[in-house]
Amino acid sequence: MNTVETSSGREIVGGTSRRGFLEGIGTTAFLLAFQLPVSPGRAGEPSGVSGQFNAFLAIGEDDVVTAIIAQTEGGQGNSTGMTQVIAAELGAAWPRMRYRFTTGRRPEYINPMLYEGLVLTAGSSSIPGFYGAMRRAAAATREMLVAAAAKQLGVSPGDLSVSESKVTHSHSGRYLTFGQLAAAAAKEPVPAEPRLRARKELLLIGQPLDRLDVPPKVDGSARFGLDLEAPDMLYAAVRHGPAYGSTVAAIDDAKAKSMPGVRLIMAVPQGVAVVADQYWQAVKALAEVRETYASHPNDNASSTTVEVALRRGLEQPGHPTMGSHGDVATAMKSAVKVLEAEFSMPFLSHACMEPVSCTARVSGDQVELWLSTKSPSLDAGHAARALGIDPSTVVVHNEYQGGDFGRRSGMEHTTEAVLLAKAAGRPVKVVWTREEDLRVDQHRTAFLGRVRMGLGADGTPVAYEAKIACDGLWQRLFPWFYAKKKPVDLPMFNLVGGSYGIPNEAGTYVNVPLPVRIGAFRGNNDTHNGFMLETMIDEAAHIAGADPLAYRRRLLSKDARSIAVLDRAAAIAGWGKAAPGHHQGIAYLQSEFYRCRLAVIAEVSGTADALRVERLVGVCDSGLAINPLLAERAVEAGMIFGLSNSMSERISLAGGAPEQTNFDTYEILRIDQTPDVIVEIISVGDEPGSFGEVGTMPVGTALGNAIFSATGKRIRTQPFGGNGVTFV
Repeated sequence: MNTVETSSGREIVGGTSRRGFLEGIGTTAFLLAFQLPVSPGRAGEPSGVSGQFNAFLAIGEDDVVTAIIAQTEGGQGNSTGMTQVIAAELGAAWPRMRYRFTTGRRPEYINPMLYEGLVLTAGSSSIPGFYGAMRRAAAATREMLVAAAAKQLGVSPGDLSVSESKVTHSHSGRYLTFGQLAAAAAKEPVPAEPRLRARKELLLIGQPLDRLDVPPKVDGSARFGLDLEAPDMLYAAVRHGPAYGSTVAAIDDAKAKSMPGVRLIMAVPQGVAVVADQYWQAVKALAEVRETYASHPNDNASSTTVEVALRRGLEQPGHPTMGSHGDVATAMKSAVKVLEAEFSMPFLSHACMEPVSCTARVSGDQVELWLSTKSPSLDAGHAARALGIDPSTVVVHNEYQGGDFGRRSGMEHTTEAVLLAKAAGRPVKVVWTREEDLRVDQHRTAFLGRVRMGLGADGTPVAYEAKIACDGLWQRLFPWFYAKKKPVDLPMFNLVGGSYGIPNEAGTYVNVPLPVRIGAFRGNNDTHNGFMLETMIDEAAHIAGADPLAYRRRLLSKDARSIAVLDRAAAIAGWGKAAPGHHQGIAYLQSEFYRCRLAVIAEVSGTADALRVERLVGVCDSGLAINPLLAERAVEAGMIFGLSNSMSERISLAGGAPEQTNFDTYEILRIDQTPDVIVEIISVGDEPGSFGEVGTMPVGTALGNAIFSATGKRIRTQPFGGNGVTFV
């Protein structure tokens, strides 16, 4: 790993509007952090943490500082990165730092970068979204410690410094530890505007510290949703109808009722469930249940009907997307050459390592949930809606996640758990099999897109026009948010306005309701949009007779950070110097939301009938890297995830149902196909960006461009495997 600290100062990808919004909410969130009560922890645990100063940290008399994390740990490392931010600003000794997840849904835990009113982990926004609030809370706590120490030592606060969990008098060397000061400091007034440390004083920022969640995951003490065991708990196995929206018409459960341990058999939304004393008793009994489903419009859905619907949609006028500018029609008429192409991507499942589960206890109007969730706000709402109660009364215990990628907002399994727990009169743990998890996922939308790019006499793009037909996730997951934003939806809301400065751009989208549930997916719109744009940029370079990397470099020449990323990727990959029989392709991502610049180079060997991905190189500048080791691994993981998506993954439909039901038919990347991956992080400026999702976005397009270099085939349908390429 190589980490480069640059001095380009305070340049922030995202502009003043986003910065202004974050600063605008900052003071309110900071004050709330000190004023609001803490919601209860796990059942049987005391409220809050002993010695809690505010929403984000606690200091115990044992000198341990606990970072309080409301964001979910799904493997991305935020339990380490967020703890590192707090420790750096506070001046705590890293070996004395701990973290604790909170189940609270307090206002200051609402993610300011995402949807209003939700405690939500998404969009690689945990650290950039809470960076300012965490630092202000830690800085205020530090000043309270200093005030208490000044009184006890009889010195001026200005003569004290804070480091390594000590407040030290600079002249005499006398010091008091955080533990010694905690009780007195908690009684000090909360500073309204605490001084934040300068970047050079944040000694832990930029350090490649080891992950704090590795030991509990290695020794088995980490508790995932599937691990939960509640007193007097029953288990439920579920089976869902073939089509999205199916409803049970009749159940033949005579044999299943007589089987050992069976307590309850009942219909649930879209399927049937068996509740038993043990999980395998429920699974075996469910195999003997015979249910029939009412007819549904989605019963005849197939991949063919989906393509027909998307093509029909693409012929509709549609809605303009954000970022359109200039006069595309006139520019296209004056273009020396106009490139046209059609692109498509299939439905995908998230295929998380841990299938979804939910444990629920319903006692009158008291409801508790235990599950791996990206949003306790959403899941409390799902439970409350099913039971007809106030969501504020639902307690959600958030466990470690065995992967998320946009999957874990548990509409179906949460609803099933509370309905079954209410009917059984005891806590019920709903566990989905791998088959149910893949088949009844909230899938990435399929899409069909058409693109035109006009080139000037020098081969530079003068106009770009993109149109896409697909389904949207806001209207499915966040209907109240969609009601305010419609017709804009994700992933269609921005197709243009990218990094290349094309003077005339127009984006149009058509929402096409599709016969599966649609949800968020790692990469979202930037995966679709980047596939179209970066493929066309590559084609434009080919038409212009230019090297694809040099062509991008010319278009991005006004942005030094982009050039630095491209040049470093080229140097690491040996761009243009591939071994005989090896071919390279490049793709570039620049994102305002993620504050990211990322170049990915894919290297392949062989022919279209036997192609091998040999190596991936990624160089990423997402602003300040809090922990470059976490950042490197996050980008690497995203690149492997995106490579798997683009090589082989797809969900096809027949008879209303996905045809892929396990990893024998839903083909994810195997270890023997996984190439060498090299990632370098360039740390820039004073504010952090995102790393968790960005690697997913450009890697498929880089692979597609490498395939063109190797075979001369420009493949615009993913996955490439089965659409013109066989991977070995």
